[in-house]
Amino acid sequence: MKNNTVIKPIMAIAVFALFLAFCFDLSTESIKTPGFCFLIVCTVLTIVIFRNNLPRTAVFYTMLTGMLLKLAYVIYTPVWCRQHDVIDFGAGEGHAAYMEYILSHKALPDFDPRSVWAFFQPPLHHLVSAVWMWFNIRVGVAENRMHKNVQILPLLYMCILMFVVYLICRELNMRRGLLVTMLAVSFHPIFILMSGSINNDALAVLLTVISIYVAILWYMYPTTGKIVLLAVTIGLAMSAKLSSALVAPSIGLLMILKCKNDTENFKDKAKTISYLLEFLAFAVIVFPLGLWWPVRNKVLFNMPVNYIPEVGEHVSKRGFIPTILDVRTASPFLYMKSNGFSYDEYNLILATIKSSLFGEGDFARISAAVNVLGWILFGLAVVILILQITAMIRTCISKEAGPDPMIKMFLSVTFITFLAGYLLFAIKGGNLSAMDYRYSAASVAVMAIFAGLMYDREEVLGRNVLRYVLLGVTLAFAVASCLFYLVIGL
Repeated sequence: MKNNTVIKPIMAIAVFALFLAFCFDLSTESIKTPGFCFLIVCTVLTIVIFRNNLPRTAVFYTMLTGMLLKLAYVIYTPVWCRQHDVIDFGAGEGHAAYMEYILSHKALPDFDPRSVWAFFQPPLHHLVSAVWMWFNIRVGVAENRMHKNVQILPLLYMCILMFVVYLICRELNMRRGLLVTMLAVSFHPIFILMSGSINNDALAVLLTVISIYVAILWYMYPTTGKIVLLAVTIGLAMSAKLSSALVAPSIGLLMILKCKNDTENFKDKAKTISYLLEFLAFAVIVFPLGLWWPVRNKVLFNMPVNYIPEVGEHVSKRGFIPTILDVRTASPFLYMKSNGFSYDEYNLILATIKSSLFGEGDFARISAAVNVLGWILFGLAVVILILQITAMIRTCISKEAGPDPMIKMFLSVTFITFLAGYLLFAIKGGNLSAMDYRYSAASVAVMAIFAGLMYDREEVLGRNVLRYVLLGVTLAFAVASCLFYLVIGL
């Protein structure tokens, strides 16, 4: 793909983000305003006027609608609502305070990060946010608008993530299955929720997905420049959130197997040495860039490298069988004592699905319609998860299904690694927050890619039933997600 084909859409998204920050008042926190309605009308008119210069595809309009839905969510969601460890600006602790500290001191915390809530996290996102806040101040943006404008950053990240997934699909020569993938990614609630969340999740997930894309590019067209870029993206992802390191095992395996195949089981010594030198350069970049923050805190404050404080409501121990198999539930939303339930969610299967759709919120109190839509979305999510797991298995074992077997292995190992990391963290954590699937959100994009690959495989083999079911369920899921996250904002 040509560079300008990649750069221009990202520039367009960035320009749109700047327009929102300085020409549109997001602090109204409502989509029932003339301003938002006018913005939608202008978007429609722009599409009509420039229709000959825009792609006339369902995929394009899927991604555009997904962007507008995320924008709507950001507009009606305050910076203190449905957040994770944020609290609010001015609270003195949490992610918002982390940004404020860097903004006011022009430096990283010079004290033990464990002494202030959320300051133990790697600072990349908070640094970027502090610079963004400083720029807002310089151009005269009012304080309440400046705080709201911080949400533009995760919105920008999630919009770019959609485009990166699209680029991955194009590199894998996905055809009509591309629509299935982009429907799932553009409207998946986990990315909608992240678009309004000002903690470090969105940036970490974006950089992780970019790492997956660069790894595929390097495998298909290996160059030293790409492996350096790969090291930088992984290192930056870890500088945003250490759990991003979960992408490293599958990338490392891909690199080793690529070297093995290209050197005929390491028999070509010259080529083997060339690969080893590249891998050395990779290590020299990725380890300092990804681990500097925990190593710094270990040296200065004796903070454990894998330090994670206990957070959230404690989950009662129910034993292995109910934790895995007891899937009885009376609500599509997470059970939480703070929301009036008799206990906190303890079943990992339910927690995985519920938290990926609704985070840790209980929307049932908003209206009966929201509760009904929640059940519909939950049911469709169960079906689509089964279909996507089926897609991964069938794609990996099928000779007819593209892409390259090594790429299929890489994507499947990536998903398994993220899922295993989530399950281990959730079981070990012992609290409800540890069961939030946002920690492994990148795997949602991977599974959507497998769904698109299976769609193309079934089309090649002339099997229409499964193909139509997959498209129909994914479309229904996208519509239900769109309705749910519009209704709660009305």
